[in-house]
Amino acid sequence: MSGCLWKWVYLGLCTNPLVMLSEEQIDFLSSKEFFQLKKEADNKIGSMLYSTQNYIQTLWNSRNRWHLPAEVSKIPGKISKGNNYKGFPYQVFDYPSAFVEKGIFSFRIVVWYGNSFSVNLILTNAFLEFFHPQIQRLVGKNIQLMKEGNIWETDTSTSSLVPLETPYLADINGYFEKNESIRLIRQFDMNQINSLHRLTVECFNDWFTL
Repeated sequence: MSGCLWKWVYLGLCTNPLVMLSEEQIDFLSSKEFFQLKKEADNKIGSMLYSTQNYIQTLWNSRNRWHLPAEVSKIPGKISKGNNYKGFPYQVFDYPSAFVEKGIFSFRIVVWYGNSFSVNLILTNAFLEFFHPQIQRLVGKNIQLMKEGNIWETDTSTSSLVPLETPYLADINGYFEKNESIRLIRQFDMNQINSLHRLTVECFNDWFTL
């Protein structure tokens, strides 16, 4: 490489310095403990979610009368996971659920690392009419209706959430009647993660028992 070209390379590095890691970031990369801990946590959360799905299946089979659409399958599904939802890992399952031509019905559990976990009911089109009559009996169960926002968005920090309480029932009923999709959500702090199984089953019973 000619001396002139080396000069331009040098000047380019001086004006556009290479990105450098901080000592803290280097220590992080050098340590195996974080990566081992994350792997262990991933495996345990995955096991908790699969166990919860299987228990829901057993509970569902234990009696005939549940307020669930005929279209939903009793077979538990795969746990989905990723490492970068707004910078944080997550694990999620939709069970029971139905993704059919008439609409969507999904009982969705989301564990969003570094933030929270939640139990959700996502409904569209015909399944709104199916579930709407149940709203009254869910009052006082710490459930919220997402009134504005993407029904699939895990981060609800900028969404408009309305508590499912008596003073808001008229507004909530009107929302059911005027919209083609809704999401009900019950959120929990991550320090309650060891109660995920109990809290999820509690929601399943509250939402679908006849």
